[in-house]
Amino acid sequence: MNIRKAVFAGLLATVSACSQHAGDRIVLGAAGPWKENFGIMNRRGIELAVEQINGAPEQGGRKVEVVFRDDEGSGTKAAAIAEEFVKNPDVAGVIGHVNSGAMVAAAKVYDGRLPAVATTASSPDLSGISSWTFRVISSDSANGIELARFAARRGAKRVGILYENNSYGRGLVEAFRRAYDGQVVNFDPIAEGAGNFEPMVSFYKQARPDLVVVAGTDASGMAFLREVRKQGLASELVGGDGWTGLVTDTAASEGVWVGAPFTAEDPRPEAQAFVKAFRQKYGITPDGNAALAYDATRLMVEAVRRSGSDRAKVRDFLASLRDGDGFPGATGTLKFDTSGDPLGKSVVMTRIHNGALLVEGTTR
Repeated sequence: MNIRKAVFAGLLATVSACSQHAGDRIVLGAAGPWKENFGIMNRRGIELAVEQINGAPEQGGRKVEVVFRDDEGSGTKAAAIAEEFVKNPDVAGVIGHVNSGAMVAAAKVYDGRLPAVATTASSPDLSGISSWTFRVISSDSANGIELARFAARRGAKRVGILYENNSYGRGLVEAFRRAYDGQVVNFDPIAEGAGNFEPMVSFYKQARPDLVVVAGTDASGMAFLREVRKQGLASELVGGDGWTGLVTDTAASEGVWVGAPFTAEDPRPEAQAFVKAFRQKYGITPDGNAALAYDATRLMVEAVRRSGSDRAKVRDFLASLRDGDGFPGATGTLKFDTSGDPLGKSVVMTRIHNGALLVEGTTR
């Protein structure tokens, strides 16, 4: 009797261990530059989504775990992390990568092996790069066209163009330049991070463009804006989605235009529920980085739930969204075209006022 009990207990332990390994968890990878401001907001969006999912009664005890890796925005590191995720049999899908260059490098590793949903990687180079790679942010091909339309609405006859010399920066401004009909007074690359913008702003003071378009992230953007305020440049300023984090410096960013994938002023119930939860958890207002990462996480968890952690089936579920109503998210309905780009999504033109992104044409 004791022997049979011991054997039975051993069998139970083995079954329990296998169940815990294979079915009781949803394990996802997540990669991005977690020390950068936009990376921090991405990670907060992921963590909020996981907290909500794990606390929901309908989860039924199947907890979500995320394996975070810092790729520092580097393509080389992103590819190595992607290989790590691919070789980990527990990882059913990936949230990220965050940067365009990193996602381009990682997509080649994921192809045919592991599905991934990028958060804020918007380079046109990603369109169609792999049938296993998707993204929740619209391509810079579409975003650049929207910025050009905005310039026309503002009556800008002459514009200056600055861009970080990477996949994101080049993709956005090239699309803008192709769609813009006015005069371009300059088309110059800038360094990533805080640099010396005194010569460039001095040039603009002399050239006096109606509008200056900048494709960069918050570090270079903040340095540029502070020099603009220092010299009193009168030209209107517009940035791509990489500038959404500039709202934190209310003095330097006041009045700046941003092509944003999300604004906390969006009145839709899904958006406001996310904004409320984010503010309660972190004590600050979420930006587009947080919202897109939040949506990518919830979408990937839903895909794994529906597919039983089978990687190919997870990929097929994500692709199948194009034929239905899509997945409801804080940033809008999510479904993908055959290139992995989101259907029906583009940036919304917003203006920074008192630390908030107000949709073009509205006041507060």
